[in-house]
Amino acid sequence: MTEHAVVLQGHLPLALVEWPSDAGTRNTLMADNLALLRALLVMDEHIVTNDEEGHEGLSNLETKVDLLLLLVSAGVKGLGPTPPSYPCILGSEDLYWDCSDPALFAGPDNETCIALFLRPRIAMPLLLPGSMQPLSGPSGGASGGGTRCHLHFHLDSRVQESLDRLIFRHHRRAVARSKDQHHPPDE
Repeated sequence: MTEHAVVLQGHLPLALVEWPSDAGTRNTLMADNLALLRALLVMDEHIVTNDEEGHEGLSNLETKVDLLLLLVSAGVKGLGPTPPSYPCILGSEDLYWDCSDPALFAGPDNETCIALFLRPRIAMPLLLPGSMQPLSGPSGGASGGGTRCHLHFHLDSRVQESLDRLIFRHHRRAVARSKDQHHPPDE
């Protein structure tokens, strides 16, 4: 299981990608992550109130333009097909996924970088550099018979803050949906 109370769960595409070898590459990776997370947060926001409309509207427009530029550049680079999807649990500093062949990913204590597609229709992954943790045995998930893989990742503080906000929003919506399913509105 996970040690996080608030998580984002889903069946998400993910793949092993090249480790960011130098500081410049890592800085670019974090800047791209920040633009993606900000855009996802903007896409998830509800209607802005009139008082905040001017300032917030301009910021949202800038975020959407940043995302558009990132997506176009990813397309120009020849982005391939979406990788396979796995049952995932994304916490504040950890990613868990159930996999039938953990040999596809790095062994325990190895540095690795995972590309996680938070929205499969958006061809821009969140890149999570970190270290693989020891495998925790059978996943016990619906897919049955898989192994639970675990990546402990390290993000810059601004990226971490945006990821935490996104996870919290998704968790809050999941709780609200659960309440709605258990307590349908009175007619």
